[in-house]
Amino acid sequence: MQGGFIEDQTWPEVKRQIDAGLPVLLPIGAAAKGHGHHLPMQTDYLTARALAQRVAQRIPVLVAPVIGFGYYPAFVGFAGSQSISAATFQAMLTELMVLSIDQGARKLLLLNTGVSTEKSVDAAATAIERLRGVTPAVMHMRFLGKSAEGVIENRDGGHADERETSMMLAIAPQLVHLERATSEQSEPFERSGATGDPRQATAAKGEALLEAMVEELVAAVRKLN
Repeated sequence: MQGGFIEDQTWPEVKRQIDAGLPVLLPIGAAAKGHGHHLPMQTDYLTARALAQRVAQRIPVLVAPVIGFGYYPAFVGFAGSQSISAATFQAMLTELMVLSIDQGARKLLLLNTGVSTEKSVDAAATAIERLRGVTPAVMHMRFLGKSAEGVIENRDGGHADERETSMMLAIAPQLVHLERATSEQSEPFERSGATGDPRQATAAKGEALLEAMVEELVAAVRKLN
């Protein structure tokens, strides 16, 4: 079975794979959200796509287009950042999952890279159980990769920090400006859009974290029934 990104295939190819029972992975990652002075605004989008791609390289799974809009209220003060209401975001997720199920999908996994989005993602998954009798698996990125957390020196933070910056150095190093990074102690989140201290980030740390996350995601896909 083929798998891979839905957008790269023709609809008959996708239909054959859905009919064959392939799971559908829906990645969620902001396409435009402030990530400090050193990371691109599409950090979450690129991370969600990279994780989904690595999963698809290991196991047959259909990857839906990355959902680039979400509920990110803490970032609207940073120029270019986008956010929709929690209710709109939840409704959008629910509609997209209903559509996938009505097209034949019976195994769904939501990969969420945000934090403020978690409540809406969980609520949408619950709604799908009620509406279509399908129970989607939900994986929130902040709970993934714990087995590799030992590579991180500064675990304070949570946004554009050493952990996230390391992953971006592994995914798209050309977009990372580590020389511009500041610590939360020297510049608070309200001014930088970042927390923690990303200055010890490396691509090797990022690869270790990504590998641990992918292993957990692959295991979650295999458990779908």
